[in-house]
Amino acid sequence: MMITIPCLFFSGRFKKGKPYPDPDAKIGYCTAKKRAFVGYRATIIIGSEKMPILDYHLTPANRHDSGAFIPLLLSMEEHETLPRVGAFYGDNAYFTIKNRAWLEFYEKSCKLHSNDESGKNPKNRHSAKKKSRVRSKVESTFGIMEKNYNFGRTQLRGIDNVKIDMCLKFSAWNNFFLLSYFMERFEDCISLRRLFYEN
Repeated sequence: MMITIPCLFFSGRFKKGKPYPDPDAKIGYCTAKKRAFVGYRATIIIGSEKMPILDYHLTPANRHDSGAFIPLLLSMEEHETLPRVGAFYGDNAYFTIKNRAWLEFYEKSCKLHSNDESGKNPKNRHSAKKKSRVRSKVESTFGIMEKNYNFGRTQLRGIDNVKIDMCLKFSAWNNFFLLSYFMERFEDCISLRRLFYEN
């Protein structure tokens, strides 16, 4: 998942003085959308059943996705959320020898897509399809967050400010999940409109 800043320079409408670029944002490339962007990359761990956000790691956009996986595992261990996860799914960017070794060390099942399970015509279609079923639920979560929570866009400058912004969005996401659960309307957890205003 990538987090993009809509424009590199502030428009100057609300701020007097010379516009300045974000010193921490870097140029990255999104292979799925086949375009370059300026901003940050977010690697997020989401539960596949109830879809809570368990942890995340933010890096400048010029860093590769695979480098965020080990810091995430260490963070999950520190926050004691790692024992609750049995298997890890992800695209082939995370399917590295180092990442698989860490999963083996923590005795977690590796369901990351291999190179043989990626692309339009994967060699291992059956296993690719099984993994994609789980991943599609998680990927749709990002679309919902982009629409309802303005995830993936920020007007803030500096990686620390963007981390705070993301943390607030993820906290809101998890809080509405809890609220919908206690209201016994968990099916409406992704839509604030349906949860509060309809029915």
